[in-house]
Amino acid sequence: MSLRPPSSRSPDPEDPIAAALLQDVLAEKAATLARLTGKLDEALHRLAAAERRLAEAGEDERAHRLERLEQRRDEAGEALWHVIIQRELCGLRRHQEFLALVGVPASVQLRMGPARRGSEKR
Repeated sequence: MSLRPPSSRSPDPEDPIAAALLQDVLAEKAATLARLTGKLDEALHRLAAAERRLAEAGEDERAHRLERLEQRRDEAGEALWHVIIQRELCGLRRHQEFLALVGVPASVQLRMGPARRGSEKR
């Protein structure tokens, strides 16, 4: 079952003020989506860098690098969560093509949601 907002609240197409307001709302939604997608891209780049550093780390440094990698995955999962929410607010419901285009790893998709903070451990 899906819920839809009442269509009786749609603005009068003859009202220029309502049309301008609707245009501003749509522009703000699009700008927010672009900004959040940029943050996701940055988080994915930081994650890739953390993965490279882990691969290059020696035995004594490996535990610290692994912990940092997990933090980066959590951050990317939270950034993905924000993007998915905004995409849905914009009416974009199919996310698989977007995830493939951006190159979101499965490990990040599985962590989509609020990131764990400090004392919150698995």
